[in-house]
Amino acid sequence: MSAKLCSLSFLLALTLQVSLVFGKHLVDKPSFLNPCDFNDNNLNTCFASNFQVLFREWKDGIPGLKSLGPLEPLSIKRLRINQSGALQINADIENLLVDGASGAKVVEASVDKNTLDVFAKLEIPQLHATGNYKVKGSVLGLNLNGQGTASFVAKNIVLSFNIKTRVRREGDLVFSEILDLKAKIRNIGDFHIDVKNLFGGQRDIEDTANDLFNQNWRELYGTLAPTLEQTLELVLKDRFTKIYSFVPANFFIINLP
Repeated sequence: MSAKLCSLSFLLALTLQVSLVFGKHLVDKPSFLNPCDFNDNNLNTCFASNFQVLFREWKDGIPGLKSLGPLEPLSIKRLRINQSGALQINADIENLLVDGASGAKVVEASVDKNTLDVFAKLEIPQLHATGNYKVKGSVLGLNLNGQGTASFVAKNIVLSFNIKTRVRREGDLVFSEILDLKAKIRNIGDFHIDVKNLFGGQRDIEDTANDLFNQNWRELYGTLAPTLEQTLELVLKDRFTKIYSFVPANFFIINLP
């Protein structure tokens, strides 16, 4: 199986009511961030609490950082999937809007004191996405050739990621530079898809196809998982790189080496 994917732009974002932005970075630390001590034995517990802020307090975007959009809804201009093998799909999804990311709960987050690598594990109760699609291919014995709108609902998602970083100093400020990011979708509890106009408006065939997709979603997901994880990595790396370049790391952790 081979998978190619070019995509997008994902998100992660924030709302700062009392913070001021100047130049290339956020100047004032928001009151809801409590910097953790790098040398404290409870560093990981403290860091997990601050990491949660990215989803809860900062969901609407960082003032002054226009390259990030809101977390709710998350807007992805284009997602392209080329999949060959048992599942053959050539698909474009445009103007994808995703709701639910702000409901993510950080269940684990840690900083490796030797390498400064970051690990995080998240649970997301539900994601709902809608977008415009074009598709050709063969799925579960069905020959597909259509375009229209599609909606997706995924529930009880568990994902994790590892981020390799290094410290960059600018005067008294410390920033984290992201060197690499690897993501893993560990679980999806349920998935439902509704694709419109898949067979040129033949609703009976369309309903049958949607039922078939939903009954066999685990098989479809198992085949597409590597492609989806590649997409997730691209999205998260883009977003975290912009955030870490803008928000000083010592707003999160002090006494970094």
